[in-house]
Amino acid sequence: MKWALSQLKKSHDGIFQLDETVDLTEFLQANHQDMRDASPVHVTGSLDVAANQVAAHIMLTGEWILPCARTLVDVHVPYEITADETFVKTEDALADESFHLMEKDTVDLTPVVEELLLVEIPMQVFSEEAADDTALPKGADWTLKTEEQLLKEQAEQQPKVDPRLAGLADFFDENQESE
Repeated sequence: MKWALSQLKKSHDGIFQLDETVDLTEFLQANHQDMRDASPVHVTGSLDVAANQVAAHIMLTGEWILPCARTLVDVHVPYEITADETFVKTEDALADESFHLMEKDTVDLTPVVEELLLVEIPMQVFSEEAADDTALPKGADWTLKTEEQLLKEQAEQQPKVDPRLAGLADFFDENQESE
């Protein structure tokens, strides 16, 4: 996915239509430890060519195969990522992280697509079975609990105050305030 600026300027009305499929499976597996497999990335959109810059409006679609966080079975995770990136000729024109410097008047979308994919990979995914299963795993000497379950248990374990003696609980607070 690399084009010379002169090639892009020949496009109709300064807009170059983009519809490419690129296989980045090896890159994703090498740069993300949990990536088991990935479909080829379908890149669509347009490149708007101006005098000293090219604005890329792209959409990436495909599917990742990642392990379930609970059961380690394969989970197919579809994605659809949209982005607006700008390629400029000089370093002076770099405004923020969505601006990229052209090398030898060439627009190379591959590194941009790779970066967009890496930052969008979810940290945890759950298979349908694991998401539907409310019973959490447990072993001989341990039990996995949600935060809500833990807070509920802690509230139940706090000592209950006899309502007849509830007034005495405030006694020491009143003495400390008067001193």
